Amino acid sequence: MITLEETIQAILKHLPEYDRKEVLNLIEEKRQELGPEIINEESAAMIVARELGIDLQQVSPRSRQKIEDISENTRNVTLTAKVVHIGPVRKFSRKDAGEGKVASMVVADKTGSIRVALWDDVTKAVSEGAVSIGDVVQLRSAYAKKGLRDQIELNLGRMGGLRILEDYEIEELELDFDIDAPDSLKIESLEERQYDVTLTVETKRVFPLSTFTRKSDSSEGKVMSMIVADETGSIRLVFWDDLAEQMDGIEEGEVIRIRGAYTRKGRSDELEVHSGRSSKVERNLDEEIDAVSVETPRREPLGRKTIDEMNVGMRDVDLEGKVFRIFPVTEFDRDDSTGRVQNIIVVDESGQSIRAAFWDDDVEKIKSLKEGDIIRIEHGYVKKGYRDAVEFGVGKFADISIDPDDSEIEDLELPEAPSRPTGAADRTAIVDIDEAVEGQNVEVCGIIVGVGQISPVYPACPSCKKKLDVGERGNYTCKSCGEEVEQPEYRMLYKITVDDGTGSIRTTLFGEAGEKLLEMTAEEAQDLIQKTSNERAPIDEKMDKMLGTYVVVRGRVNRYRESLDIGANSLSFANPVEEVKKMKASIEDLLG
Repeated sequence: MITLEETIQAILKHLPEYDRKEVLNLIEEKRQELGPEIINEESAAMIVARELGIDLQQVSPRSRQKIEDISENTRNVTLTAKVVHIGPVRKFSRKDAGEGKVASMVVADKTGSIRVALWDDVTKAVSEGAVSIGDVVQLRSAYAKKGLRDQIELNLGRMGGLRILEDYEIEELELDFDIDAPDSLKIESLEERQYDVTLTVETKRVFPLSTFTRKSDSSEGKVMSMIVADETGSIRLVFWDDLAEQMDGIEEGEVIRIRGAYTRKGRSDELEVHSGRSSKVERNLDEEIDAVSVETPRREPLGRKTIDEMNVGMRDVDLEGKVFRIFPVTEFDRDDSTGRVQNIIVVDESGQSIRAAFWDDDVEKIKSLKEGDIIRIEHGYVKKGYRDAVEFGVGKFADISIDPDDSEIEDLELPEAPSRPTGAADRTAIVDIDEAVEGQNVEVCGIIVGVGQISPVYPACPSCKKKLDVGERGNYTCKSCGEEVEQPEYRMLYKITVDDGTGSIRTTLFGEAGEKLLEMTAEEAQDLIQKTSNERAPIDEKMDKMLGTYVVVRGRVNRYRESLDIGANSLSFANPVEEVKKMKASIEDLLG
């Protein structure tokens, strides 16, 4: 709370027609009006100040908080700082099926800079253009936490506020916002998902401006790109809309400086720099840059390699195999355009499989592709794909042939279940399980939060193991074998829901995996059902023990009606301490 003396000084500063004695009299009168036993002098003074039109929050010492003093545990932050970067508004889906919005900006004072995440209605300050780079803003009721790359950031939600200060208010706060522009970074120091990037570079190669139609509102967008370099390396720089028009016609060799850019991975999984809506470009700089050459040495083509020979980092390599599975085309929104991607699984004579990803125009080239077709992809590359699995990249220089006449693998028979792609990672976050991994084997670790409420066993045919039909007389018939079965074989089958903190997914437990969790065999479960005349008896008996159990399940991602689930082929009980160690080691590995 603001002290009594701070409030008095604020009143005297803003209303010089009052003297100190008059202010004290107003405060005492307010105390008597409201009851001296209820309100103290500090509170009465704050009420008087508000009634006189003075915004005490603005003059609060908290508004003079320094960015360098903000830590992960700082709550209810009130900060006055200068806006140095503004990012676009992004939409996302919430777990409750609702839609959320988030935007980010970077603010700075003399002690440093910090990213601010704006949520939902607060994003209107960005979408409606109320705030601009260079504005001095006051943030209220923000909270700090770790965000991108484990950096401390502020979050401003519906309980928070953002106000742009007028020049006279900045003078009254006696704050200096003559902040130097961020220094230019070197290309070699860039990482994925950096924001507020400033680069000073030389233009090496310029590509034509092109137009496209946005999926979101059918509006026309414009994009142009160029290869730029400094003394540490080269990179693709992409401009959108107004900046694309502004840069159209630029000549190679020109030195430019872009501010307020950001980095992201491009189509070929290579880092790119993109302009944002608040980016600024300075052209024709009178600076000399000892820029590296962008002429890449020619690589010797590796030719065809079998899948078991492929390693991450291979370039100009050929893949040939039979199509084991084709996934649907997925459309997605980029920042300024709509993209398409389609994945297929290819098997070759090595018996291994690999995922190949086709992007944008290449999706059209395989529209006639069918499972069992031979596909040849020349001049591709091998990279880390989903969950670090080895994946074949179909880049812009690749040639695609379907059922080529000179293929020598026409007689290759597709296996029922090909081996997993080489180098596939073991652990998957549930939030990452989507259509792109349908049909793949995954491993998830989480807590059991739900158990199915039906019989955990079913009668199966001793010969083919398929579920038996039960007749009106209680007799069993196998449709596959076409025979009546006198003594069925009982098998375990029931569902659980696993939550790992990023999301939850329904998991079907078969055979030994289901028996392990229930701590009884399928026969024992069936005996219990018969004794109790309750089909759910095995589940009811173990329910309290199963819920909250920390488990690792591994299996195939399948589509069930309108959602995805895991058909588990193994289950083990996780050790929380060991899992924390694994997570720590994984994070340290990602951070290098």
